[in-house]
Parts: sequence; structure tokens; C-alpha cells
Amino acid sequence: MGEIGATYMFMEWRLFDKIPTGSSISYKELAAFVGAEESVVSRIGGMLVASGRLVQTSTGHVTHSAHSKIFVSDHPAGNLFRVMIDHGLRGYLHWPEYFAQYGAKEPQGPSDNPFTFSWGHPTMNMWEVIAKDEVRQAIFSSGMRSMNSISAKHGGPASLYDFTWIGEEAIKTGGEGKELKKLKPLIVDVGGSHGDTLKHIMQTVPTIPQERCVLQDRPEVIEEAIALDVPELRNVVRIPHDFNDENPVKGALVYLLRRVLHDYGDLICIRILQRLSAVLPRDDPRARVLIMDQVLSDPPTPGNAAADMIMFNIGGKERSPAMFDHIVGEAGMKVVKIHRVPGTEVGVVECALK
Repeated sequence: MGEIGATYMFMEWRLFDKIPTGSSISYKELAAFVGAEESVVSRIGGMLVASGRLVQTSTGHVTHSAHSKIFVSDHPAGNLFRVMIDHGLRGYLHWPEYFAQYGAKEPQGPSDNPFTFSWGHPTMNMWEVIAKDEVRQAIFSSGMRSMNSISAKHGGPASLYDFTWIGEEAIKTGGEGKELKKLKPLIVDVGGSHGDTLKHIMQTVPTIPQERCVLQDRPEVIEEAIALDVPELRNVVRIPHDFNDENPVKGALVYLLRRVLHDYGDLICIRILQRLSAVLPRDDPRARVLIMDQVLSDPPTPGNAAADMIMFNIGGKERSPAMFDHIVGEAGMKVVKIHRVPGTEVGVVECALK
């Protein structure tokens, strides 16, 4: 616990940034960077040396360890560590007060949950709390990109589900240039952030044209995606959309929800799924809603359980096959199959109309 606190404080002060590569620096110099007493920095630094986070080269001097550079500012893995503290540990420490006020019940939404409660803004939603601090908002976005990198090590989203049939449909229905956008959309990535999932799918199945893919997310996220101007996504149709509302894109073959539903309780998830059930084409039994999320095993793995605790804090949950059956069924669909890669905790819940 001391190591976590010391690492977090050095990151807040950006002291890992100040340690030179290949040489050492004194606690006195580090303290001067943040206007702290040398004794404060040396005591916190001593914890990092004792735990192996930093290496002491001589009395009062330290250098990087083999792994400490991930805690330098803007490193996605280090930022994921900070997200786990801000969204996890901070909430856990407030559980006694939270449960005393709200009762020992599952939080059901993005507001009035342990995360918003721990930051002193219980009635705000999670995104509003994050947006209050631009630095932490950037840290959160970077940490989520790190999660994408971790997923990529297991083959990425297209390794969990075979999208080849979508590519075959694209060839079959044809179309070129500007005419492509007039054809029925093949894939709609709902809450798809900057489009990394769509990019991976199209790289895996090159016959899926950008023009027949749709990226949806909050307006500010779509603006960021446009500004990034990723060539592999340049012709994707981008639409600002709140997935709690009626979906403007109707009749697509596949609607994706990647790492979306685990952010919410059952009632909100059922509503989100109902919005997609309503726009699935009735004349094509191949049409699918694909939920890409962790799938809880019984008993849960350490990764399952740790992720579920984070989700608990923000009003969401990781789900077992039975839990997916429930929310999907309530939305007027059925679970066709759950696709999983052996040795991983993520999966794809394949859903179709009843």
C-alpha cells in the first residue's frame, strides 16, 4: 500500500520525468522541482527504492529501475495505473461511507456511485466528473488506449469473432467510390471512441470498405476522431450519437458494443440493447448485435474480479453468461453464442432477434 501511494505521488509531482536516463539525480534536486521539503521527497523515494520501483545509486541519489519509465507522464501503461487508483482505490476507501448513505445495494448508473461519491460530486455522472479536470481526462483517455494495447496482445477484437462473412457480403453487394455510402451499412460501432476497433476489423478483413462502416460516440469524441485523421478511418461515416437514444442508422448487418455495457447497470443496458434491437433488419436473419466485453467465469479469475470492482465503482458490472442472457432477453433478442479465446477473459456475445 505504501508503494502504491509513493508511486502515485511521484507521478502527481512528475518526478519520474525528472530522473535522467542513464544517470542519477538527488532527492534535493527532485524536491526543488516541486517546492517540497527534501525530507518529504526522500522518505517517499525511500519507499520506491525499497520496493524496487527506483534504484539508489548512492545516499540521497536515485535512478530509474528497469520498469519505472512507464510512470513517466503520458505513458499509457502508467496512466492506466493512475486510472486504477482514481476509479478503483479511491472508491474502495469510500465504500463504508457510501454504503452507509445509499444502502448495501448495487449502484445502477453513471451518477450516485462510489466513484462520483468519492470525488465529492455524487449527482454528477462519471464523464462530468472526469471533465472537471483536463489533466485527468487526458490520463483517462490514455489509460483506455493502454487497455486497447493489452487487448491487441490477445489478437485484438477481430480475433474473437470472425468478420469474414461481412467482407464476403461487401463483395457480393458491390459498389464503388461515393456510391458505397449509399449502400446499407455493414458495421456500426456504437460508442466506438476513436475507431480503433473498426480499424482492426478492416485490417483483418480488407474487403470491408471504410465507407460502409459507421463510427458513433459522444460529439466531443467524434470531433477528436476527425482531428486525428487516421488514414485507415478517413472514409468511415462518423455520427455523434448517444446510445441511450434511438439509433439513427437502421438496418445495418452488425452493431458493435465494445466495452460499453460493462459501464452500466442492468436497466440502462437493457435500454441500450432495446435501441439496437429496434433497428436490426427484420428481413435478414444474419443481422447481429455483438457485445465485446469481459465474460465472468465461475469462480471469477483475478482479472475478472479486479475489473468488476472498478466497474462497481462507476455503476457498472462485468457479466456472466447467465447475466448476458438476462439483459439480452429483456431487450427482445437472444444470445446465439459466446465466443472466447482460451486463456483470455474477454469475449464476444453474439446476439440476434428472437
